[in-house]
Amino acid sequence: MFPSSQGRAWCVAVLVGLTMAACSSGGSTKSSPTTTPSNARVRVTPGTVTVVTAGPSAQLAAADRDAIVAAVGGYVQDATVAPLEGTPPSDLATHFVAAAVPALQGPERDALVDTDLPRATAVTPTLQPVNLHALADPSGAIDLVGSTLDLTVQAKAAGGPITIHRTGELMFTQENGTWKILSFRLAVTRDGAGLGAAAGTSSTTKAAA
Repeated sequence: MFPSSQGRAWCVAVLVGLTMAACSSGGSTKSSPTTTPSNARVRVTPGTVTVVTAGPSAQLAAADRDAIVAAVGGYVQDATVAPLEGTPPSDLATHFVAAAVPALQGPERDALVDTDLPRATAVTPTLQPVNLHALADPSGAIDLVGSTLDLTVQAKAAGGPITIHRTGELMFTQENGTWKILSFRLAVTRDGAGLGAAAGTSSTTKAAA
């Protein structure tokens, strides 16, 4: 693992750049596996997996890939689908490392979650394939993995239809053996007559802890 917070911040910057460009650099790439449902409401399709290494060739283990893909689906379910359907979501803090949890109550909250929108019906989330970009340290260990996020949600509220489009990147690291969100860069647009007084467009970037 990378030994310092300064080194980790640099690694996050590298991974964000790679994720935004959706390109590889000195790593390995796998083709997309079969579409995998992460839960009853959100289907996640794993995309490419790219590993950039500071040492010998490295690969992201299939178990880690699947865990991160499931974590993306779980975040979408609890941050967007459940609130829209009027279902009390699970504790959103469980999706984030401890250092990133305060963002859920800060100015970044609006771009992270959809808890302040009118209750809707016929909620249909569509998530584009999730590409993963991992960074291995000189020993070959992988502690940072960036994922793309391109989500469109169609729903209907009492006042009319609602469309939510959230894009950006989520950065994952392991905390107590579980892959959780360390940092993020997200932009969200909300449109439709059903929004009422809810926020329209918001964007935010959260640096690594």
